[in-house]
Amino acid sequence: MRDLSRALEGLDDERRALLELSMRRGMADEEIAAVLLVETPEVGQRRAELLERLAEELGLESREARDELWATLQDLPPERWHGRS
Repeated sequence: MRDLSRALEGLDDERRALLELSMRRGMADEEIAAVLLVETPEVGQRRAELLERLAEELGLESREARDELWATLQDLPPERWHGRS
């Protein structure tokens, strides 16, 4: 979990917000696009790229490990998204 928090801290605010809004808050891509002032399809593309980046950074190679990352992000406490323990 600590490595994940560190990896999230390494993201800029916009990238971290995209993941947080999508994964933790469950906002629709259309809503996220409006907040970030981007086109709706770009939200899904950016999210996929960010999840891939996190998985690589954390050394997650198996499908199961990546699925666990997805589940962990959905349940991650708010303070972990911003580097507070």
